[in-house]
Amino acid sequence: ARWTDNVFYSYDNEQTDFIYHLRPYITAQSTWSRHSLTVKLAADFAFLNNYSFRDYQDYFLNIGGRLDVKTRCSFRYNLDFMRLHEDLNNRAAQQGVDPTIYHMFDAGLGFDHQFNRLSLQAYYAYINLDFDDSIDFNGDTIDNQDRNRRDNYFDVRLGYQLKTEMQVFIGGNWRQVKYQEKFDSNGLERSSDGYSLRGGVRMGITEVLSGDIYVTYHDMSYDDPSLPNVNGWALGAGLTWLPTRLTTVRGSIKSDVQQTTNEFASGYLGTLYALRVDHELLRDLQLSAKVSYRSGNYTLVDNAPSDARQYDHVWSAGIGANYFINRSLYLSLSYDYSKLTSNLPADGFAVNTVWLVLGLEK
Repeated sequence: ARWTDNVFYSYDNEQTDFIYHLRPYITAQSTWSRHSLTVKLAADFAFLNNYSFRDYQDYFLNIGGRLDVKTRCSFRYNLDFMRLHEDLNNRAAQQGVDPTIYHMFDAGLGFDHQFNRLSLQAYYAYINLDFDDSIDFNGDTIDNQDRNRRDNYFDVRLGYQLKTEMQVFIGGNWRQVKYQEKFDSNGLERSSDGYSLRGGVRMGITEVLSGDIYVTYHDMSYDDPSLPNVNGWALGAGLTWLPTRLTTVRGSIKSDVQQTTNEFASGYLGTLYALRVDHELLRDLQLSAKVSYRSGNYTLVDNAPSDARQYDHVWSAGIGANYFINRSLYLSLSYDYSKLTSNLPADGFAVNTVWLVLGLEK
């Protein structure tokens, strides 16, 4: 169950509600000595107490695994089918009265090989997104067909082991976004292609601190000549610190170019900074705390009006506790806070959320 004090993510006139979730899932995993296969089927059914028109049903089918060719050489694969929804906190596209439903198909194939000190990782993914139309708060239809698209993504990473606890690496990826409709509802050609380059180091900084640190550069160009490239530099990281045997601290920095149907922008470069702490207070009681900051800086078209969306900044924080009643049953209590600020007046929001979860696993 979830309680929120701003169910519509609005700037003012916040409305509270209780949201009841049912989240069944089943996982099958191989126990072979070589190769691996995991199949997961899951769902999230949400029922709002006061505003049932915001109810939703999400479904997930995830298939993934590994094919071992020989020692230090393998293929990995994934196949995902999902029915998902967008909530009203998404500012990159117009939202309606009901949740915006979309279907996602994702297929990927990767290759990993270790040549003594040199390592190679390659990965290709195909993603198809299909959005349903929705109804806005004035009763008019929101045509989301111009958001349907296919993504082709290829990534390669080369690493060289300088010593046992240090590896330098370079990498890059190419991405092509092809929209189903040549022109969107604003008459713009949104299809695009671009690349990202990165370079950094993976190392064990101390016996209890390890991870990746790198710099990356993104560039995305669009078929429509009126849409400027989205590009920029960013830092990247994925670090793990073990200050005690019972405490784990994880920090990360991730960035990528995001799509939008905003008529005054090509897209935006989003960067997420996240920090999470997990502590085992007792054998059956685990505590956690997290904080994150996400920035989205839009690349505007020439002569965009002063009231066009330029940026979204989201601060989030939360604390939680998991109590394991027995090997199969657990109880979770958590609190989350999220705040969005934007250059647009009366567009931000602040949300307080409390979760109480009873979980059963066999």
